[in-house]
Amino acid sequence: MDQGKGSPVQVEWQTDAYWRNRRLSPAQIQVHDIRLERLRADVGPMLEIKEVYSSTLLPDLENRDRLVNTIRMEEATKNRNEQAQLKTLAAEYGWMNCLRSNAVQETIHDPPDLRKCRWIHISSKFPEYLQGVLLAMSDWSKNPADIITSLYQLEHCIYQNERFSKHGRYFAPFFQDLHDGHVDGKSCEDSPMLLSVPFLDWGVEGQPPPLRFQIDPREGYQSSKSSSHMLRSILQHFYRLEDTSDRESMQVFTRHKPWQTDRSLDLKVRRWYGHYPSTLNVDELWILVIDARHIVTFSSNQSFKSRWPPLQLASRIMEVSFRGIRNSFLMSKDNPDYTSSTHVITALNGALGMLHRSFWTDITLCLSDRYASYLGHLQYRLHRSPSTKLVMDLLQVQEELNIIIQIMDQQIALITNLHATFEGTSRRKRAQSLNSNKSMRFTAGDTLPRPDRATYRQFSFSTLSDPISQLLENLQREYVDLCDLRENSNSLINRTIQLVNIRLEDHGKAILVFTIVTIIFLPLSFVSSFFGMNVYDIRNMTSTQSLFWIVSGSLTVVTVGFAVFLAFYGAAIIEWFFGFKETRRRRSKQDVQPQRPPERHTPGIKNFEILDVVRPNRNGVF
Repeated sequence: MDQGKGSPVQVEWQTDAYWRNRRLSPAQIQVHDIRLERLRADVGPMLEIKEVYSSTLLPDLENRDRLVNTIRMEEATKNRNEQAQLKTLAAEYGWMNCLRSNAVQETIHDPPDLRKCRWIHISSKFPEYLQGVLLAMSDWSKNPADIITSLYQLEHCIYQNERFSKHGRYFAPFFQDLHDGHVDGKSCEDSPMLLSVPFLDWGVEGQPPPLRFQIDPREGYQSSKSSSHMLRSILQHFYRLEDTSDRESMQVFTRHKPWQTDRSLDLKVRRWYGHYPSTLNVDELWILVIDARHIVTFSSNQSFKSRWPPLQLASRIMEVSFRGIRNSFLMSKDNPDYTSSTHVITALNGALGMLHRSFWTDITLCLSDRYASYLGHLQYRLHRSPSTKLVMDLLQVQEELNIIIQIMDQQIALITNLHATFEGTSRRKRAQSLNSNKSMRFTAGDTLPRPDRATYRQFSFSTLSDPISQLLENLQREYVDLCDLRENSNSLINRTIQLVNIRLEDHGKAILVFTIVTIIFLPLSFVSSFFGMNVYDIRNMTSTQSLFWIVSGSLTVVTVGFAVFLAFYGAAIIEWFFGFKETRRRRSKQDVQPQRPPERHTPGIKNFEILDVVRPNRNGVF
């Protein structure tokens, strides 16, 4: 392997006691730089995401204790306990301060250590990571008091939005500015901000494939279960206080396997996913904005919707959603700058669009297709043999669609509020970029990117150049499709119930016919058996066969009449009987009670009753 500058080398991080005792090490995070690059001669400089290998960070990590030794605790806070807490965080996570950028890339000819934005992804979700990363990645050369204020706001934000359930902790969907504490308000987009949003992803049967990086060796796990905010199924997400383990096998993703009857689809699934997706899960994406040039994301799950072996969510953001937003940048006339606020939309686009066709046009098994295909299968069963079991299956589909739509409601509400927050500042920044032209400045030898050329397969089919507006449009389009599927499932449920009731009515008619036949022939069978007994007094009878028909006919008429009478008047007779019984019980109680003597009436004097008594007050006045 080439050992030149910038080339990846094999580094044994665990052999160093410094990294072995850390909850996070460079080998457990992913570092990406957003830079202007020229990959093709016929197209000008383009924005690209380059992964920074952990081995190339060794020169910067030589000053890993710089923050611990130079942090000004006395200027930050006067409280001794808070100073000790800050020192502990700095000792644990202070090495990440070496990952900060010193300057911003303005042209393609700038040194390779400059960049537009630096993005760090951590494949785990512990609340203490948020505080440590915010402290370590902040710029302590400016005002330490602002950083302490942000840490206080972060701690308060975690306390307010953290929820607990039977299946583990989770965050309610929110975003909050950590600079002045305005929740969902109008604030500067480049100030510290924390955002949490749920998104849908699928899992596989059996043991999940290992993550690309070991997560927190102190916990001793190799999967997303090491996270304090664990991955949950959609049933666990909705039924927070209920054990849903007995119902997980009833999920649509578990029961419906379209690749078993479609050979072409089976080849595509095995080629692109490696495993058959069998469960629908709910994961959380945390986004911590440090400043305009640094952003950190947290997510516990890896994505199976990529080439094999499975890559993490960071790879989907880097290879799919970022390229779509870069296309939007080419369509824009303002030459906007790529900052951490723009990358927030990129990360949200990659996570929220994980299973939707509007975000990923060539997805093999998108969410709406899975449910539409399963509803088509249930509709086929409806035409063949409607049953109560089919009604239960349709109710299960409707239940899952309701949960998914509820999650999408939360996502759309959060993105709408975020759009309102970014709208004012984005206008101001676009005006500044038009005046200064510093966001994407090219030299005389560079060629401007042509708007009629696609950078990655094709342009987005949306005509919106604003990434967050396009994100909202895609979410709303998928939302409408899922609502239509829910309405279709409701129609199928009503239709199935009607057909089941019709069949039950037909069954009732058949039972009525069998009952009539039984009532008619039961007396005949009894009389035949009676007269056919081998006893002395019946066998030696001198009467003719007419006696049998007289007896059997009379008994049949009496039995049928009595049965019809009970069918029409039996309920009324029973009701009259219980009413008569209750009346007798009341009368018997009245007879037992002693009778009051009759009142005497004096002739000529009317009866009266005393309504009130007038009493004198303390002064003797009435």
